[in-house]
Amino acid sequence: MNDLLNQNRSIFQLAQIISWAANHPIISFIILLFILAIIGSIIQAIGRLIESASRSILQVPLRLILAIIKLTFSSFSQISHIAIKRLSNSQINHEHKLAVLPPQISPNLHLENKKRLAAIFQRLAEIQKEQNELFQEAAELLATSEIENEQEKIEK
Repeated sequence: MNDLLNQNRSIFQLAQIISWAANHPIISFIILLFILAIIGSIIQAIGRLIESASRSILQVPLRLILAIIKLTFSSFSQISHIAIKRLSNSQINHEHKLAVLPPQISPNLHLENKKRLAAIFQRLAEIQKEQNELFQEAAELLATSEIENEQEKIEK
């Protein structure tokens, strides 16, 4: 047995640790609990690592599919929007024979717009003046009708 222990130093050191643990049972029990706690936390950390890695690995295809679906719907909506716009423009141009405005607005058109706005504002001012006159006339008519009603009440 001595030859075996002398040839294998690790077995000899292990035998020394076991004999020391036999001589000091309380300390060896505390050390054993500490070692078990460390091993348990290492196993938990490895478990969490495996869980998060597997969750990430499983989520990648789902996220990829979701991104493809979003891209498909957004491109489909853009294409349909362009198609609807082209169809509506072609229908308007063919049905009503409207001329398409040039991309740049000419200065004459801008001046005409200003003149048209001035005419609109002037007409609105006239309408407001007429409205105020009508309100005043209505107020006078209401006042005279109230006076007549009170006179009729007094006469009765």
